[in-house]
Amino acid sequence: MRIFMTAWFILALFCPCSEAQDLWQEIKGKHFVIFYQAQGDRTTAQKVLRRAEGFYDKIGSQIGYQRYAKFWTWDERVKIFLFPDANAFVRHTGQPRWSLGYASQHNRLFKAHTIVTYTQEKGFIDGLLPHEISHLIMADFIPDDSHIPLWFHEGFAQLQEAGKLRAAKGLMGHLMGQGQYVKFDFLMDWDIRAEPDPLKVEIFYAQSLTIVEFLLRKYGQSAFERLFRELRDGKAFMVALRRAYSNRIDSLEDLERQWLKYISQ
Repeated sequence: MRIFMTAWFILALFCPCSEAQDLWQEIKGKHFVIFYQAQGDRTTAQKVLRRAEGFYDKIGSQIGYQRYAKFWTWDERVKIFLFPDANAFVRHTGQPRWSLGYASQHNRLFKAHTIVTYTQEKGFIDGLLPHEISHLIMADFIPDDSHIPLWFHEGFAQLQEAGKLRAAKGLMGHLMGQGQYVKFDFLMDWDIRAEPDPLKVEIFYAQSLTIVEFLLRKYGQSAFERLFRELRDGKAFMVALRRAYSNRIDSLEDLERQWLKYISQ
């Protein structure tokens, strides 16, 4: 999700005055710079850095991102800000209290990839962190993503989260037992961000994840990489899918049929 920072946060990051500079300490890795405030959070910051670098390698290899250039190095490293607690996070970013954090790509105010959260969020390292890294990697690899359905974006991002796939398969298995799921022709254009019903949101995310997992597990890494290359080259989603899965998936109806068989097993 992309937002604009509050004026305080921008000043705290970039004001040359010593008071603002003293707010943040940093740890640098190959692809990430971790900023933290409390000295006691240094250990957490080091753990976040290790895991972030691991997620970068894993996610990048799934789509072939690392083959084309040295992304996110030197001055282009992603900046991860760890506020000391939820109150500080909410107060200085303007985020709602329920927010766990967010990512921003090339925000016009500070021209950098950023992920912002707080150190007390237990689900951050295995949940929000890989989810947001995947969104940033995907946005870099496919700068114009207007031709990609939202379910594919969110399915791929969820694929990186620990525990998400098992829960999603459990929910979809339950729905299948009742003969219920979201038809693919509707799913292709469904913008869940405007949906007020939390159950529908849950189903959208669960189904999206299981479709992406089906594509990767059923047909392997090479076809999945080719799908991303076709999307990167501007092909419409179904054109890219047919080209990547030639002689295996030839239409949206065929994808739906194969997924139904896979998820019901």
